Amino acid sequence: MEFFDPQFWSFLWDADRYKALVADLGPWAPLLAIGAMIIVSFLPLPAETVAVANGMVFGRWEGFVLTWLGAMIAAMIAFCIARWLGAPIIKRILPRATLEKFEILVEKRGAPFLLLARMIPFVPYTIVNYGSGLSPVRLRTYVWTSAIGMAPPIFAFVSVGALMVDQPWIGWLGLVSIIIVCALLAYYARSMWGDRAEQ
Repeated sequence: MEFFDPQFWSFLWDADRYKALVADLGPWAPLLAIGAMIIVSFLPLPAETVAVANGMVFGRWEGFVLTWLGAMIAAMIAFCIARWLGAPIIKRILPRATLEKFEILVEKRGAPFLLLARMIPFVPYTIVNYGSGLSPVRLRTYVWTSAIGMAPPIFAFVSVGALMVDQPWIGWLGLVSIIIVCALLAYYARSMWGDRAEQ
């Protein structure tokens, strides 16, 4: 079946095919942007690629709204799945040790840690989404930390995509800047993720 053909999903990492699909869909294209973000959030692929592509195709503001909506929908679905299925099943799908460490940090550090985890791009959405669902964090805390925490990195990557259309060199400069900021945030978060988890 075409659905199971990897080429069918190549639009998730192939910007040219993504643009062609958007052009073919016309007024339905925003649904593709939202759906692509939902799909990539459940796959071992960097969701940032979809954010950049949405910026290139839809522009900064529309691309941001569509990408953020897709990320929030995916976050809610994964959270509910984890709460419904429970730890035994989820920990068979994702690394048990990573999930357990994440649960401990959420329980001990609460909303500040969850907010920080959301603000660092390249931290797998699957770990944050499912890990939060397995932790004792309240739904409302999960919702507001996700909504606020995911907004800055999504806006940054969508903006990079928008800039790459007309000003590629500025777009690449922005991408390098984002990577540097991410590295600094990751360095700070690493101490929370590692040594402090044992405290």
